[in-house]
Amino acid sequence: MRRNIPISTVDIVLLGILAEGPRGAYEIQKMIEFRNLQDWVRVSAPAAYKKLLKLEADGHVEGKAQREGRMPEKTIYSITDKGRQYFRSLMSMAASEPALALFDFNAVIANLSRVSPYEARVLLESVRAGLRASKERVSAHVPLRADIPLRGRAIMDQQIRVYDALLAWLDEYEAPILAELAGNS
Repeated sequence: MRRNIPISTVDIVLLGILAEGPRGAYEIQKMIEFRNLQDWVRVSAPAAYKKLLKLEADGHVEGKAQREGRMPEKTIYSITDKGRQYFRSLMSMAASEPALALFDFNAVIANLSRVSPYEARVLLESVRAGLRASKERVSAHVPLRADIPLRGRAIMDQQIRVYDALLAWLDEYEAPILAELAGNS
């Protein structure tokens, strides 16, 4: 059952990073990139910065201006007690929600009957190529990143298995879908 309170995975990511220690916005963004979080959670640099300002306005984080030497002044953010409570609440809600498996390419699959069988074949091959590329991108990090904590490696393994399952699904259904489309032309 969906709750009336929206769960912000971006808030979870930001508060989780700040729970490790105070950071500037640039450092937070670099941590998101280094951990490849944008591959698993919809989070972009502009969205993260906007959310960080909202978290500050809501009292979940506190920003303090700092200057180091001749460097320009920057804001260092810290999680507040209210933010820690909010973080735990979001974590609990996100963990108890039904998992949604939403893939943008499903809109393509649902509308294949509106293109020629040839175009459908090309589109399905594009879906396959995208799945393979995504799997390769995640797989490339696994052997090179022995420093990744177990929970990070577990997420990478999860993603690889999801791509494998989607590729197997596409292999199973591509021929019947194309046959159905050919029969309807």
